[in-house]
Amino acid sequence: MAAQSYMLPGILTDSCFDKGQGRMVSEIDNGDWIKISGVDFGKRTKCFKARIATPVKGAAIEIRLDSPEGALVGTCTVKPTGSWDKWKTVKSKISGATGKHDLYLKFTGGEGFLFNFNWWQFK
Repeated sequence: MAAQSYMLPGILTDSCFDKGQGRMVSEIDNGDWIKISGVDFGKRTKCFKARIATPVKGAAIEIRLDSPEGALVGTCTVKPTGSWDKWKTVKSKISGATGKHDLYLKFTGGEGFLFNFNWWQFK
């Protein structure tokens, strides 16, 4: 992660025990985002996958290029998994992501914490 939004209370990282030990992004609120610098999408990227856990309905991950309000190349709907520590992989189609860009994953939904976020991947 190269940067993140600074809206209070702010995104945190925490220990994650999904398929072993690791880190997760937590305390995600509506409008928060993380930036990953210099992602090379190649000639054509078709799919975004993410590993999430949440009991909350109505959340999504917007996949944007070059800024939090930049070109929207995909939206990944996040459906409830049953709890904050029950993990599932979600995916969405990607369109228009080619070449090298700063990637912004912008989180949207209702009030309060939306979901925990373990990893992301493009195919």
